[in-house]
Amino acid sequence: MSEKKFDLVVIGAGPGGYHAAIRASQLGLKVCLVEKDDGTGIGGLGGVCLNWGCIPSKSLLKNAELLNEMKNPDEWGFSFKEFKADISKAIDRSRSVSSKLTQGIGYLIKKNNIELIMGVAKLISSTKVQVGDEEIVANNIIIATGARPRSLPNLEIDKELIITSRQALELRSKPESIAIIGASAIGCEFAYFFNAYGVEVSLLEIMDRLVPKEDGEISKELERQFEKQGIKSFTSSNINKVKKNKKSVTLEYESKGESFNKEFDKVMLGVGIQPNTDELSLENAGVQLDENGFIIVDEFMKTNVNGVYAIGDVTGKLPLAHVAFDQGILASEVIAGKDVEGMTNYIDMPRCTYCSPQIASIGITEEQAKEQSLNYSVGKVPFQVAGKSIAINNYNGFAKVISDSDTGEILGAHIIGAEATEMIGEIGMLKYLEGTNEELHRLTHAHPTLSEVIKEAAANTHNQAIHF
Repeated sequence: MSEKKFDLVVIGAGPGGYHAAIRASQLGLKVCLVEKDDGTGIGGLGGVCLNWGCIPSKSLLKNAELLNEMKNPDEWGFSFKEFKADISKAIDRSRSVSSKLTQGIGYLIKKNNIELIMGVAKLISSTKVQVGDEEIVANNIIIATGARPRSLPNLEIDKELIITSRQALELRSKPESIAIIGASAIGCEFAYFFNAYGVEVSLLEIMDRLVPKEDGEISKELERQFEKQGIKSFTSSNINKVKKNKKSVTLEYESKGESFNKEFDKVMLGVGIQPNTDELSLENAGVQLDENGFIIVDEFMKTNVNGVYAIGDVTGKLPLAHVAFDQGILASEVIAGKDVEGMTNYIDMPRCTYCSPQIASIGITEEQAKEQSLNYSVGKVPFQVAGKSIAINNYNGFAKVISDSDTGEILGAHIIGAEATEMIGEIGMLKYLEGTNEELHRLTHAHPTLSEVIKEAAANTHNQAIHF
């Protein structure tokens, strides 16, 4: 067995892994990056995010957005003799987008002199990793193996009838009907996509509202908009019986005390994740896991074993690509001996859902402010206060800003509407600089822009909004 030596071995080339590897190389470390998937499975360079998650799904959602606009051509002064929407072409475009970006990651790895080894990594000890016939000696190890979709009892993923978002991204022939189990970000995004292409969508959520981790008013608005679009939402739902037929699945379920029995061409699960720790032989290094199998880390991404770190979804902290980005950079800087601030505040990281209307939030919800008995104020305005929203015919939704009544500190912000995911960064920067609601209100925003809705929401905290 051949042996190689590195300052750092990063296991997993997803968002966190490749960021960690590149940053470590920038800091002068000799780095090896190990990736088990060549891009045909659930990972590859760029991980799930670039290959089978964030990026290709956003490509499909853009298709859906354009398609929905074209359903009312007269409104825009357009006319078509014949208009067709080919879902297979949308899938092809999304795969092309992913391919371009993963090629870019490959270029960055070469540019930064990172040695890439393809294969399954297993820990021999806290300083040795085995990949195939190679044994790698490492002063430090970063585990960035991510997570995968979780099945439900009686709803085991078979990749044909019962699928995840991974298989949905390759459905080149649309189903007539689909049940999507789980109404968090992934479920809502695919509900919007399939509905745009004429699929009958039923969205089932065990909690009492859609996007249950968002502010309650956001949930209500999304359900109202989905209903207008023709998406059927079943909250407080419970699946009692599953029957797999030859080419369909029949679900017996309840929602708010009412019983339903319906046959679906496909069932898609979006009910959470489970960590990819089962193939790593972590027990050889003594790495500690929590009760759900996620790797326990401190604020510097250190595990309980000296020299072994973990980042991204495998930690269970906040399973979002941009969180993994920053965790990876942090871990590499710690390894390189940099004096850095640890990461403990996950509530103030942006959370985004890319259906239409888009949802973006940061900080606490109003429900959480009440639970914590905070003295808070709310400023809320509809998107119509921003003239551009009317001009682009995308004026549904609102912006809501929650601030401390005594100090004016921004506690949370919640936006549902056009380009909400682009606008949340403004609040993030303000919170990072410990800014106040008054500063958000007084800052001059360009006109006409959608971001004016944020300024007006801040102003409305004190009944000073001009257009509302």
